[in-house]
Amino acid sequence: MTSRQYKIIKIIATIFLAIVFGQAIVLENYLIPVILFIITVLVLLKLRGKVKDIIADERDYALGGKSAFLAIQIYSWIAVISMLILYGLRDSNSFFEPIALTLAYSTCILMLLYALIFRFYNKIKFLGK
Repeated sequence: MTSRQYKIIKIIATIFLAIVFGQAIVLENYLIPVILFIITVLVLLKLRGKVKDIIADERDYALGGKSAFLAIQIYSWIAVISMLILYGLRDSNSFFEPIALTLAYSTCILMLLYALIFRFYNKIKFLGK
């Protein structure tokens, strides 16, 4: 299988999943899309192993790491500024407070996850595994 064929299959699977998820939300059935999502991921992983071309190299992974780090930083700044504004306006609208707290906690969880994953990968690299 070529990487082009794999990309086409991946796009078709994504479109199919989007349709199923949309219908499931309308019908209020959440079990079928979760099961279908897991099956699709497993099938795509199996198909990825059959691709003969190079899908990604070290440069792509390094660029992805830098992009993820920048995305986390940008999201964190936007979330913190939005949280401060919304929390400051909580007296004018009571719905702003839970939104602000959700932004604050989600940003904290994101930063903690990043730190834990970074430390984990750093230890693996340090140990030579």
